[in-house]
Amino acid sequence: MCSLGEAEMPIVNLYANLRTITGKKELHLPGLSIQEVLERLVQEHPGVQGFLLDGEEIRPRLIITLNGRILNPQTCLQTAVSEQDQIGVFPPVAGG
Repeated sequence: MCSLGEAEMPIVNLYANLRTITGKKELHLPGLSIQEVLERLVQEHPGVQGFLLDGEEIRPRLIITLNGRILNPQTCLQTAVSEQDQIGVFPPVAGG
């Protein structure tokens, strides 16, 4: 079985608390959909789960982008991705 090189996986750009929890600004994670990539992110960094998913749905106010385009939170988990894609994950930020 051959493993995928980092250049052959979608890039996940992390922001705010997610960057702090993972200690990374970006990760190369395998997956054929946004859901698969986020599941892999949670597997590798369990501390991010509370920021991403509420059961099988995206948490309210979480913003997911694909190649700079904001995705619909109700349908984004099924969005297909390829190794050339860049996924942005922006958790809700409190403040004022």
